[in-house]
Amino acid sequence: MRALFILAALAMPMSLMAEEMTDTTVVYNSKQFVISDDSVETRISVYTQDSIQLTKTSETKYVNKQEVERIYVSSPFFPSSTSRFYSSMYPTLWWGTSSLQTEIGTAGIENGTSKEGLHAQGGFEIGFTSVEGIFPINKRGNLVLSNAVQVVYSKHRFQNSAMLGNDGHHIAFEDRTNAPASASYMSYGSMRIPFMLGYAPMWPTDWLDMQFGVGIVPQYCFGKASYVFEPKAFGDPIERQLKIYHWGLNVDFNMVLGPVKFSASVGLLPVFKTSEGMNAYCSSYNIGINIGELFGKRSQSVDVLTDQ
Repeated sequence: MRALFILAALAMPMSLMAEEMTDTTVVYNSKQFVISDDSVETRISVYTQDSIQLTKTSETKYVNKQEVERIYVSSPFFPSSTSRFYSSMYPTLWWGTSSLQTEIGTAGIENGTSKEGLHAQGGFEIGFTSVEGIFPINKRGNLVLSNAVQVVYSKHRFQNSAMLGNDGHHIAFEDRTNAPASASYMSYGSMRIPFMLGYAPMWPTDWLDMQFGVGIVPQYCFGKASYVFEPKAFGDPIERQLKIYHWGLNVDFNMVLGPVKFSASVGLLPVFKTSEGMNAYCSSYNIGINIGELFGKRSQSVDVLTDQ
């Protein structure tokens, strides 16, 4: 008996040490209390059962006789899980084709020639996304709001027989059929701040993330547009600064396939107005790559909390 008592006395500290290495869970009044302790701090976490999962509502830490409490704010608009990852809605870098039309969202080029008097012959744009934020807006986490800051360089080509110029606050076209250009184009820089509602399907996508989005995109054009008319015959290029509207507004439609982003953009406000009274709206189709996601880095949702 004495030997058994001695063995039991020796085993008690070992069992206490083992208990200290694990968390203690207590269920009381439909709440779950998790107590954990290590050499640095003692932590008490409180979880509340909702319809689908346990949600952390508060957490108290005791470190060096100091108490730190956090209250986790639950919201029907934000998921509480931190395990959901989201693909970015925007590429880091992108390139696309663009065109100018006299009506919103209509094709203004036929057989390489503008059929509505804009003398446009297509163009392109190059863009860079510097900052993006992703905010889940429902508890399932499949709806997100996303916004970003983007810088864009746009270039539009025109018929070689038409030279652009200013007529007051509007664009005028000068007939240069007898002295055509080898190149006629205008370019400008702008900043865009898109706001997009995204939908992420909930089916397993370990091999490929897929999202869809639609959003509104305010745009600000920097200064005037630079225009160049390069004569086909001998002569120096003619360079001008053309007046265009500073503010623009677009509607964007995005499709995300992992790090590859596809988008279509439709201008709601004109880039410029001609002296004949026609507006020039810009539409574009783009493809781009998110460099961070190309190397496996994605955005993660986090709990909303306040410190007390």
